[in-house]
Amino acid sequence: SMTIPGGSIQYVSSGEGVMLECLISGLTSPPMSIYWEKGSKVMTVKERSGVSIETEKMAGVSRSSLYIGRTELSDTGNYSCVSDALTEAVLLVVTQDDEAQASLARSRVGSDDT
Repeated sequence: SMTIPGGSIQYVSSGEGVMLECLISGLTSPPMSIYWEKGSKVMTVKERSGVSIETEKMAGVSRSSLYIGRTELSDTGNYSCVSDALTEAVLLVVTQDDEAQASLARSRVGSDDT
């Protein structure tokens, strides 16, 4: 099975770094490939400067981490972790500034029991 920790929608303020992680578990042998797509384009270091991708392919649990050092508004979009027959998607939303982040946090606190 494949999971992206942090949920299917993740928020980051413009200019901050973000890491998207993908975990694949229950493998009897290492996957042939693990890669990230944004929209339908494969993410590469050439495609977007300031990106680093780390991948560990092993039986049992494999992982791939996509790190964007300094996010821009244009980084908002659907990112998919793709491996052999599995795909898991996450929506990354890059917000304009901390103001949007703060109001989001406030609305979350209001709807939460904690």
